[in-house]
Amino acid sequence: MRTVVLTHFHADHAGGAADLAHRDGVTVVAHRLEAPVIRGEATGPAPDPAGAPRWERDLYDEVPHPPPAAPAPVHREVADGDELDIAGGAVVVAVPGHTDGSIALHLPGPGVLFTGDAAAGAHGGVIPGVFHADRARAAQSFRRLAGLEVETVCFGHGDPLLGGAGVALRRAAAALD
Repeated sequence: MRTVVLTHFHADHAGGAADLAHRDGVTVVAHRLEAPVIRGEATGPAPDPAGAPRWERDLYDEVPHPPPAAPAPVHREVADGDELDIAGGAVVVAVPGHTDGSIALHLPGPGVLFTGDAAAGAHGGVIPGVFHADRARAAQSFRRLAGLEVETVCFGHGDPLLGGAGVALRRAAAALD
């Protein structure tokens, strides 16, 4: 069995799901709040620039915005705390804010975290993600990720942190206050 986990519905994360979903033995997994958007049954919220720093608003205006991803089946809908039988055991961590049903994956055994767009790699460190639908919820989610025991963090955007990632996350979360 091959599993494709979609951290959220944005085209840069779910864009290939329709093609992959139809391959033999592929299971597409997404949060229950993202599934209707991924299936093309609903429209997800756009980022809200209110309260974003000027550099983030400028960046949003400069980057190309791909069209929505082609509708794709979601074979399994998940929620916070669900466990996936992949990579030795992965725990779904709900991180709403970027989108309503954004998720991260935590592999407690090896101490690895996949953040989706709740966090990003920047300048050899970590920052909160950008282009959120709800900035306050995104900040709460970022703080939640900082509370996990991890050594390695893989981001939806930016280079991974291959050591000391938990410390870097906690330092970045403290800077939000």
